[in-house]
Amino acid sequence: MSVIPIDKSIAQRCAVLGLDFDKSNIGEDIRNTLIAAEEFADYHKDSTLNLGNSGTGMRLLAGYIAGFGKECTLIGDKSLSKRPMDRIAEPLKEWGADIELTNQKYSPIKINPSNLQAKFTYELKIPSAQIKSCLLLAALSSKTKIEIIENIPSRDHTERMLEECEADIRKEGNRIIFNGKKEIVKKFIDIPGDFSSAAYLMAANILSNKTNQVENVGVNRTRVDFLQVLRDMGAMIQVKNHSVASNEPRADLTVFCKDKLKGTTINGDRIPNLIDEIPLIAILAMFAKGKTIVRDAKELRYKESDRISLLLSNIRSFNPDIGIKEFDDGFEIEPAEDKKMGIVKIKTGGDHRMAMSFMIASLKNGKKVEFDDIECVETSFPRFFNLIKKWYQ
Repeated sequence: MSVIPIDKSIAQRCAVLGLDFDKSNIGEDIRNTLIAAEEFADYHKDSTLNLGNSGTGMRLLAGYIAGFGKECTLIGDKSLSKRPMDRIAEPLKEWGADIELTNQKYSPIKINPSNLQAKFTYELKIPSAQIKSCLLLAALSSKTKIEIIENIPSRDHTERMLEECEADIRKEGNRIIFNGKKEIVKKFIDIPGDFSSAAYLMAANILSNKTNQVENVGVNRTRVDFLQVLRDMGAMIQVKNHSVASNEPRADLTVFCKDKLKGTTINGDRIPNLIDEIPLIAILAMFAKGKTIVRDAKELRYKESDRISLLLSNIRSFNPDIGIKEFDDGFEIEPAEDKKMGIVKIKTGGDHRMAMSFMIASLKNGKKVEFDDIECVETSFPRFFNLIKKWYQ
């Protein structure tokens, strides 16, 4: 059995579509989507669905519900209410949906009865699997046709899942062509372990000089550029037992490093593939030789927290001597020897990735960290701290 949770992106899509999957190791965000989707399945007029902290769930359900043309309101917790929803509302409106946002940008999202055009073509303005998936699910529920132009590839879990369920979907160059008129065949989806969760254990191996193997990790090609970053920084990676189930590849991974890490530069088209792992890259950069630069990652400012600003603030608290430059779309980190011990207080901003990243940072030199919130980790990786204690401390 894998020690990491199942892939959250795939599980979110299963939850929206009502596909069966193993729910024994899921986080709070997926549970919130499951509950909301089940409530929508038992629809009554002007339903209000609470997505809690599930931003992915809200964006996917908004498209799926808009396609049905039913009246519904989507709400979330305080952190979700600060995350932009106009990026999915705008193409849906262009298609014919009647959607109202709070202050024209945020949730709650009010979906009013409407009919989508029978055929719609949309060119993605930014690489975003959530926008793409929102539109594909809207086409499915409205039984319409859509052609999505995707110039920079993003995660393709929705396309793979629709293929697995025998939908009428194909890719021609940079175009995804989907006819939602054909009913999907609902199947059990064998979901691999979540790559972004496994990434914390990979980083933990490097900083604690361990060689723990993480089993059954999803290795979808649109998700694993973090492995190349680790190679660029000097780490070694062993891949075993590669297989495919439910149209998703998976493998057992072991990451370790014999020498000191090297700084690296990440930007451009690579960013969408590893956006969730950038906080971890910053942690590894703290202990590397040479500068690490990340650019074109402004999307980080619109996550559960402003991950650029809060990340760099916490790095300064962890080691005030580290050289830091903050950009609108990224950062530069120049390592420095850490001479100060004691307890470091980390502000998580309610962001699970902030808490987990600095827990990994503490493994390098035994520095004690104190978090203002660890319950946020339940969002994505239940039992994370227990696993770190068992494997690395």
